[in-house]
Order: sequence, then structure tokens, then C-alpha cells
Amino acid sequence: MRILIAEDDLASRTFLQKFLSQFGECDLVVDGEEAVEAFMIAWDEGQPYELICLDIMMPNLDGLKALKVIRDIEKEKPAAPGDR
Repeated sequence: MRILIAEDDLASRTFLQKFLSQFGECDLVVDGEEAVEAFMIAWDEGQPYELICLDIMMPNLDGLKALKVIRDIEKEKPAAPGDR
């Protein structure tokens, strides 16, 4: 399973990584802009994230806004390249 963790707090990010790494490969980012960028890269590579954990309050782009952007991308591109 491919997992994206978007969390600006180091302690929370470390905890989530340690907890979730038993279930799959974890990628870490520190704000919503990086989360959207990581999502788009994974999507374009045909290896989309199966789980995305977004902190609600992050700098640059909060988790709710990042989620909206991610959902909009999913609507524009209904299937990841690897899923076709």
C-alpha cells in the first residue's frame, strides 16, 4: 500500500510514519501544497496513493483545501495511468 502523510508537526508526522509503515510505503510532506504535488506525481506515475492522511491546519494550503484540489484532479482524470 502506498501512503501519503501530510503533517506539519514533526512529532505527529513521526508517529504516523512509525504506525502506518507496517502497512505500506509512507511518503512524508509538511504542507498541503507538497501533498498536492506528491499526489499529482504519484498519479502521473501510475502509482497513486491508496491512503492519504491530511492534517487540517497546515501552512501554505490547509488539509481541507488540499483535499478539494486532490478530489478535483481525480474528477478530471478518472483513472490513474496504471489503472487503465
